[in-house]
Amino acid sequence: MAVQKKRQAVETELKIKLSPADLEKVFRVLRGKNSTSEIFHKYRPRDYYDTPDLELYQAGLSLRVQYKPGSAGKLGCYEQTLKLEMVPDSPLGEAVMLRKECKDDITTREPLLSAVTDVQGQAAAKPFKGKKLMHIFTAAIERRYFEMEIGSGRNSGMVEVAFDVGQLILAQGNVSQNFFEIEVEVKRGSADLIEAVKKEILGIATSAKVQPLSKSAQGSRLYLQHKK
Repeated sequence: MAVQKKRQAVETELKIKLSPADLEKVFRVLRGKNSTSEIFHKYRPRDYYDTPDLELYQAGLSLRVQYKPGSAGKLGCYEQTLKLEMVPDSPLGEAVMLRKECKDDITTREPLLSAVTDVQGQAAAKPFKGKKLMHIFTAAIERRYFEMEIGSGRNSGMVEVAFDVGQLILAQGNVSQNFFEIEVEVKRGSADLIEAVKKEILGIATSAKVQPLSKSAQGSRLYLQHKK
């Protein structure tokens, strides 16, 4: 097994759950205010893994693998992502998530904790090396997203607003949960930018509520509900 690339980043984001109709309403309103921003589309089903007793989840970790198609005549590869929950240096808004992503390209569909190259990620993964990992669920999510400039002067910044629609599907395939969320992630600036976007979304959509659980946590809870 050869690690082809490694990428690490700390993400600051907020998730909002809402009805399908309200999700489309928010998309139209925010898109109308940012008509110059390009709209991007992404659909890459992601398989989430854990031990049978969800020891990674209990430790504040998530582990996923997704296939990345190749380009320019090159073969694709599998990307493994280990996420670590981080403790913020200063108070953040309600349910704002701060997590470190440790990404590595691997050559197998199955996760390989030995492939983690980030030092902090290696330390977090060490207690679970050698333990049985199993496919818990798949996040089959279609994403549309664009960037928004927020504020002005020193208080300005940029956030990415993503509109996620799809399902969380347990590995056995007979249980699924519909998924409709908006994710607001800071790309440049402080976490305070998220609060402004959150207030705008909650003002547009009556069904909108802050979602304190990540996809990994939601899928893990779905697994526990139906675990035999």
